[in-house]
Amino acid sequence: MKTRHSEGPLETAVRLLARRDHTERQLREKLHRKDFSNEEITETITQLKDKGYMNEDALRDRMLEKFVSEGRYGLHGILAKLRQNGLMSISETAVREHFPEETEMETAQKILGKNFPVRDDTTLPRQMRFLCNRGFSQAVMSKIARESRKHQ
Repeated sequence: MKTRHSEGPLETAVRLLARRDHTERQLREKLHRKDFSNEEITETITQLKDKGYMNEDALRDRMLEKFVSEGRYGLHGILAKLRQNGLMSISETAVREHFPEETEMETAQKILGKNFPVRDDTTLPRQMRFLCNRGFSQAVMSKIARESRKHQ
């Protein structure tokens, strides 16, 4: 039986994938840190994809669903999180299909309610910065600002 120090790139990759899903970029980085050559890494990833051990489309959908259900981010925040995890090819339109503007608006209202018990004109700039920092779309932030001004 091989020890971890003598594992090949395929065994190492399978062990990593057994713990949790990884994007191709994440797996490449981890294998590179273990001093495997670029050729070995590329060959390993090809084998994993051929065997069905890696499916970035399915991983993207699971991660997207996770970020939407967490209710912590807006459209651009979710896009940034996905790209940060190595899923560069996802578009704003694809995210919007899973996260319609109405849902983004509900999410924004919910987290503002938790973080700003008193919502008035004096806290509106802070609320907008808060939403912007979490990647909420300009359309949602504008609607919230209009609603806030209506209720004043």
